[in-house]
Amino acid sequence: MKVRNMSKECSLAEAGKLLVQAQSVVLCSHVNPDGDTLGSTLALGHLLRALGKQVFLTVDDDIPMNLKFIPGIDGYQRLQEGQTCQADLLVILDASSADRAGNVLQLVQAGHLLNLDHHKTNTRFAEYLYLDAQAAATAEIIYDLAEEMHWQLDKNIAFCIFTGLYTDTGSFKYSNTTAKTLRAAAHLLEFGVDPSFISDNLELKSRETITMLSKVLNTLTFTHQGAIAYLEISNAVYDKDVDTDSFISFPRYIEGVEVAILFKEVEPGFTRVSMRAKNIDVSKIAFSFGGGGHQKAAGCGLKADLATTKKQILSALETALS
Repeated sequence: MKVRNMSKECSLAEAGKLLVQAQSVVLCSHVNPDGDTLGSTLALGHLLRALGKQVFLTVDDDIPMNLKFIPGIDGYQRLQEGQTCQADLLVILDASSADRAGNVLQLVQAGHLLNLDHHKTNTRFAEYLYLDAQAAATAEIIYDLAEEMHWQLDKNIAFCIFTGLYTDTGSFKYSNTTAKTLRAAAHLLEFGVDPSFISDNLELKSRETITMLSKVLNTLTFTHQGAIAYLEISNAVYDKDVDTDSFISFPRYIEGVEVAILFKEVEPGFTRVSMRAKNIDVSKIAFSFGGGGHQKAAGCGLKADLATTKKQILSALETALS
């Protein structure tokens, strides 16, 4: 599909109309999938199937082990090079830029492209965009969409939306948690969602993850008089089958740390960067390196080895903190 330089921003009702008018819909979650992109995509998939739509779910990446409990997760199919998929509408959820869709834009032929997102760094790559930067999660947008369109929720849909809210707000601890978010969460509980079941699954760690954590914690480094703390995973240590996304919480909550970073060289010469901050806007730094996110939680990927990536990111952060 063709990537646009500027989207037509639409209202929630207009986004709903696009979905209703399409008979066949491809729903795409972003690469390096988290609970919000998966929860919001699955919730929308359940809603559209209830309307009689043909729905195809895809993500150009592996799904983390600790998220495989979400209802409908087995319905995802990863498109391979050479495959094509046709639909009336392609919807990309929780992605602020075209690269976050992976290979999907190249392999899906759709009449229209809609992006549903809550990142203020959105690059407006889609034909149509519904953006709510005040929403705690894209899952909150799906909740609002269902209310706007008078679509009925059920336990599975509520479960998926709650998972998205729960993960993107850090179990409702982060500053993006609002009264509106909590009202939505409370309403979802009325459908029989069990928060403890979701929490237990999300906190589940494999033995391999704990072994990896013991290695990674040894790389903990402080710079800028202790205001920056980071962990690193070299390509030699990295294992795609081991969930390491939660590791950033360890430097994040150290006294005196303003910015926490996790560097992961996931391929030789390609490093992913996750940043968490207390007072500075790390989304601006992520955006300057082709990434995005939120003021206090952002990330990017650099076509550079671990050492080069660290040097560039740390230099930018030290300038921002000066």
